[in-house]
Amino acid sequence: MMPLEKPCSPGHCLGMLNDYMRTDMLRHVHQSLQTRMDQRGTQSPLALLIESIEEVLGVFEGRHLLKGVGPNPFNRDPCYRWSTRGFHPETACHHDITLLQSQLGSLRELCAGLDSF
Repeated sequence: MMPLEKPCSPGHCLGMLNDYMRTDMLRHVHQSLQTRMDQRGTQSPLALLIESIEEVLGVFEGRHLLKGVGPNPFNRDPCYRWSTRGFHPETACHHDITLLQSQLGSLRELCAGLDSF
């Protein structure tokens, strides 16, 4: 997996996920986030993104929910071109789960750092 910089904001994280996720699992992150934004109350966008990623990981981690998962049309990773190699949901989902876990850890660190102020 490619080393990504740590996100410095929810928007930065979503931009990196848009660019590097291989599946449209990202759609679920956006849908969960949008639902939370509609009901957000006093929660920060950072907390909402953390919850959304946790929810999506809870659905896909350790399960074989590959039916209906397609390629991410926004992927910009020059090392990954599904159109020339064919789309393989198993490896693409594994990549995306690992990427989401990594970004979630970074977002939690960012949140903890902000909470300490």
